[in-house]
Order: sequence, then structure tokens, then C-alpha cells
Amino acid sequence: MARVMPGYWSYKKHIWDSPQLDFPSVRHTRNIREWQWMNCHPFSASLPCGDGPITWIYIDASDSSRSISYNQAKVIVRKLIAGLRAWGVQKGDCVAIHSFNDIYYSMLVLAINGAGGVYTGTNPSYTPMELGHHIRASHAKFIISEPEIIAPIQAAMKETGIPESNLLVFDVQGQTVPAGLKSWKGLFSAGEEDWVRFDDLKTSEETAAARLFSSGTTGLPKATTLTHRNFIAQHELVFEIEKRPYQIRRLMALPMFHAAAAPSTHWSPLKGGHVVHVMRRFDLIGFITNVEKYQITDLAVVPPIAVALVMSPQVQERPYLKSVRVASCGAAPLSKEVQEKLRVMLADGAPCTQVWGMTETCCIATRFGAYEQDDTGSVGRLIPNVEAKLVDDDGNNISAYGVRGEICVRGPTVTPGYFENAAANASSFDQDGWYHTGDIAYCDKDTQKWYIVDRKKELIKVRGFQVAPPELEAVLLSHPLIVDAAVIGLSGVLPDSELPRAYVTRRPGAGDKLTEKEVQEYLGQRLAKYKALTGGVKFMDAIPKNASGKILKRVLREEAQKEVKAGFRPKL
Repeated sequence: MARVMPGYWSYKKHIWDSPQLDFPSVRHTRNIREWQWMNCHPFSASLPCGDGPITWIYIDASDSSRSISYNQAKVIVRKLIAGLRAWGVQKGDCVAIHSFNDIYYSMLVLAINGAGGVYTGTNPSYTPMELGHHIRASHAKFIISEPEIIAPIQAAMKETGIPESNLLVFDVQGQTVPAGLKSWKGLFSAGEEDWVRFDDLKTSEETAAARLFSSGTTGLPKATTLTHRNFIAQHELVFEIEKRPYQIRRLMALPMFHAAAAPSTHWSPLKGGHVVHVMRRFDLIGFITNVEKYQITDLAVVPPIAVALVMSPQVQERPYLKSVRVASCGAAPLSKEVQEKLRVMLADGAPCTQVWGMTETCCIATRFGAYEQDDTGSVGRLIPNVEAKLVDDDGNNISAYGVRGEICVRGPTVTPGYFENAAANASSFDQDGWYHTGDIAYCDKDTQKWYIVDRKKELIKVRGFQVAPPELEAVLLSHPLIVDAAVIGLSGVLPDSELPRAYVTRRPGAGDKLTEKEVQEYLGQRLAKYKALTGGVKFMDAIPKNASGKILKRVLREEAQKEVKAGFRPKL
């Protein structure tokens, strides 16, 4: 077969085919244990790679004396494996971690995998009802929870029939263990044991390492199965294709349970030698202070963090981010204006680009080269070994340059499916194994760059026209008195058309007197008439978002439908 250039159109197959690189770790896939501890990165310059200096891999950003070196991690994980098995964790069991970020979070994840188990992480802000759904969907049998947030998980365990003997308290900060419960520290009292071993591709493709949850923007969150091979391929095809000539230092402030953070936090650092400074949770002042203090080199953010950085008077007054050599933003679209403002805050010449992916692609599916600049709003090109095609509403292949359609992907990083959810799998995968992402995209012929236009189900149909909410949102966010915005389509009011509606957060102080009429006029002056906000403008103190910063438009639609049922009529 003729060689396919990076991200280029393959006429023979009628799809886009990224370069098929021959990474031994992907071709001859071991389990995560074999892969992670063998042939480690030269920056992990300690045993078994050699007798170099101690390499600290995980460091508590608030207290650098709390740290874990490469060699310490090996011992810690082996002890936790023995402890988990003594606790009763068997091959295939799912263990949930209910916690904010901590340097020992990743140790638990790796030990769960090492014991032959499956990791799942819950959102610390979840209610008992949400936790109950998570437990049922993931089939979690064991729970490790921080004491401060243990009450909701206890209620969920009671509702789902999990005994309290299957709950350990993650008292990593020396917190008090509630009466009648046991500390996770008891896991260190069972000696050491080795990982479950296997060394064949089929087992790697079929053995789950994690059940991470989809964003939930289309119904209840779904437990996405991600295998040993998925995580190995994600690291190799994203981080190993361009070696950095410097020690990578990252700051982890995104929630560790989320797919936007999990692969690069739990599975990549020990393989790649990346130093990870861990924040318990994001706060702006702590974030920028830690970037400067620890001279962070590689920055991964989500749009809310990017917006907070560019609007921060502290960052404008002092060059907190000048150590950053590479920055990327993902999980949701970022306006070109904010992207450029963030770029100029970084080290001279450092790129700030966008990536695209989702839980189902094990995080990143498209990206730019490490040192490539972009100011067009693109999400880059397909990572190696991943294929893409575009389909219309009926599932027909319409792949061609410049054509917009639902992007479908296939490759070693793509999930084998949702855990025990036949209906979701049937609607998300076609007979040829393509995963239908629900994102509308197109590929530019001249640059081979991909652009994500919208979510398939979020396109607003206005009298036969399709209106993309991101276009309206970008205009609204350019208003000096608006700090956040979301646009949805209001249905059920007119028989043959949806009505675009905006939810807007005004800038505190200066924007307090901004009116709906002024917002309507601002948009009307910049976009075609059919894109007018005929569904109205609603002002909110905060737009609802999930943990990765993605707007929860499902929540907005549900509230809007309540208004429609109550008799809402637009001012047309």
C-alpha cells in the first residue's frame, strides 16, 4: 500500500489515515506493569534504568517534602498490590477512588491495575444519587474515600448494597478516621507482591485497566472501558513521537478522576520521566504561584482555566507563566482570542494550541506538534495509527476535504465499548468498528488541520438553516462586559424551527447593568439575522459545567423546556 502522509486523505480507503508508526510498545504490547517499568525514559534516571540520581516523579505542590521518587513508587505499588489482595480484591474487580487530587492517588490506581483490578474514579462533588449511578454503572465493589466527602459515598454504598467492610478511608493528610472504619494505610501491612503478568496483544486489548466516565452531556454518564493497550498506545502515540530535550515538569490541577487528566497523570509519568506537581484542586493564585515556583514547562489546561489566566490582573502584572515552553487546551472549544492572549503570557516563542479527544479516545485524538504554532482555532491533526472518516445524519460516508460531518475514529486508543451497555454501544459504533463521536468537524485540504465545529445534537435548526452555538458564543464572549456564555436551541415553541437562546454571565461590577436588548443588538450587528437570539437572553451567575469545563447544555435545555411547558412565548 502506498505510504500515507500525516493526516492525509487515502483515496483507496475513502478515509483519513494518519501515519502508521511502528512503536514496539504498541505492536508488542505488554501489560501496563511490563511497559511502565521496563525501558524507562532517560529522565527517570534511577533503577532499573541505571544508578543515576534520585528522580522525584510525584510532588505535592503545597508541601514539596511530600514526594515520591521513581524507585519509591515501585515499592509503594508492590505493597499496595499485596494489601489490595489481602483486602479481597480479585482479578477483574472494580475499585473506586473517591478523592481530590493527591500524590498517592496514582499509586492506588497503579496498584489496582497490578492486582488485576479495574480502576474507576468518582467526582468528589457528587451527590449520593450520582454516586449510586456511578457504582452501578461501573460495578465497583470496593471504595477508597477521603474522610471529608465520605458521607455521600456511604449513602450510595448502602443504596447499592456494598458492605462497609469494602470501604477504606484515604486519610493521606492525617485526617481523623471515622469511628468504625479502617484507614487505607493498613494496605501497607501485607508485604509486597508482583503485578499480574501477561505479554500478548489479545489479552492487552481485552483487559480493562479503567472505567472512566463519559461527560454526561448526552444523558447519564456512561462507564467507558479503557484497556491496558489503550493507555499504552495513548502515551506512546502522544508523548513519545517527539522527545523533549528537557526535563518535563507538569502541574496537575485538573481532577485526577477525569479522562482529561487521568492518562497523563497515572500511567505516563513513570514511563516518560515526567515530574508531576500535584495540586489538591484548582485555585487561580495557587496555580500561577506553583507554575512560577516549580518552573513548570508543559501546561495542559481547560477553557475555564485559560479564561481565568488571561483575565487575571496578577498574571498581567507579573510573568508567572514564562517558564512554560508548551501549552495546550482541550476538553471544550477555546476561542482564538483567548488562545492568543494566553500564548503571549508564556515563554518567548512557546506555542499554545488546542487538542481534541474524549473519554472514548483515551483522551487525545488530534494534536499539533510540540513546537508548532496555530492561530486558526484548529485542534491539530490525527495522532499516529488513528483513522478518521466523516458521516452524514444517516451514517453515509461523506469524507472529503472541506466537508462538514460527524467525525468517526478508529485505532488503538479508542475504547472497545461502554461497560455492559449494549444500547449505547449499538448507537455509538458501526459494523466496521468506527466510533461515532457526535462531534461535527472538517479537515482543511491545504493544511491538513482539523476543526471541530459543534456537537451533532447541539446544532440549532432555524427555518432550514443550521446554526452552530460556538459561533454565537464566540461573538458573545468578545463583548467586554460578558465573561461567559452558552447557546442552546429552544424547541417546542414554533412548529418548524428552533430558537437560539443565550445564557450569559456578566462581568462583575462593570457589567451589572448590561441588558438583554444590548446583548441582542451586539450579536445582531455581527451575525446574520437568522442567528438572532429569538429564544431570549438569560443572565446567570455561573454557567453549569462538568469537572473538565465542558458546558452542561443538557441542564440548560431541561430548564428551558420547563419554561416552554409553562407557556413561554418569544418576543419575535
